[in-house]
Amino acid sequence: MNHRKTSPPGFTLVEILVTITLIAILSAVMVPVVRGMMSRSHSARCSNQLRQIGAACLLYASDNNNTLPVTTHQRRQGIKSWTITLEPYTSETLAFHCTKDEHPTREISYVINDFLTPNPVGAPDLNLSRLANVSRPESSVLFAEVSPSYLNTDHFHFSVYRGGRIPAAAFAKQVAVERHDGSANYLFVDGHVETLSWKEVQRRLSNKSLPFIDPTASATTTNP
Repeated sequence: MNHRKTSPPGFTLVEILVTITLIAILSAVMVPVVRGMMSRSHSARCSNQLRQIGAACLLYASDNNNTLPVTTHQRRQGIKSWTITLEPYTSETLAFHCTKDEHPTREISYVINDFLTPNPVGAPDLNLSRLANVSRPESSVLFAEVSPSYLNTDHFHFSVYRGGRIPAAAFAKQVAVERHDGSANYLFVDGHVETLSWKEVQRRLSNKSLPFIDPTASATTTNP
């Protein structure tokens, strides 16, 4: 008596179509989730790098008469830029480049607020580099992410708007306001970091009672 081996039944066309549909649905759901997780990871890493810069700034200040580090503008006075002077104040090599920076070859993705440097362009009588002269350090931005087109500088140029409103377009020209899914990271003078949406930043810029970028409204502006 012959016994024929029977092959197991294959997938029907309907089963194959159902499987393909399920895979497509799962892909549609998972891709945005994964993309969102990666974006949050980039933002968190960037935020942590800024936090390290903030800690280094405060340590530097404690060794230098409570004065914040300076920029290349003070180079002629024999003082080095913060990109160099902060290195000894961290146990790790400071990372100045955000992985989401649209300018991949640029070494510096974070730039200091010129309002907090000695005698900035546009406000030569101003000196808020001393921490004691910053009346609201928790509300005043020290570092922000620099825009792709703002190159070859270690500081912003906002002090020309001293006492007035910084136009949103002028701000966005210098700051990468939407680098992390419509938001960007900002380091404040007290060392904390906030991830702020462009909408929230515009709200703060338009509110003259908030120091945010320009801390002069309620600050001591005399030279030491």
